Amino acid sequence: MTSSRRWHLVSYDIRDPKRLRRAAKVLSGFGIRIQYSVFTCQLSDRDRERLRWELGKVLAEEDALLIFGICNQCMETLRELDVKGRWPPDLAGYAIV
Repeated sequence: MTSSRRWHLVSYDIRDPKRLRRAAKVLSGFGIRIQYSVFTCQLSDRDRERLRWELGKVLAEEDALLIFGICNQCMETLRELDVKGRWPPDLAGYAIV
């Protein structure tokens, strides 16, 4: 039985530069960086727990981690304003003839 993959927004606040680099390296294996400390990842339940376990080995008590589930419909409306070409442009709902 395979579990379905869902989108997640992963954000972190890490105070030590060495741990910061290690956490970013772990996350780059799971998703796409959209901002300095924010990633989007398409994860199954098992992948999400594995990610938490991997990051748990890196993070310290003073660090913060947020893994937020996003529905597919919400993910379709997500747009980045400062990165061109990564997301498809909005399609017009009508055409003027």
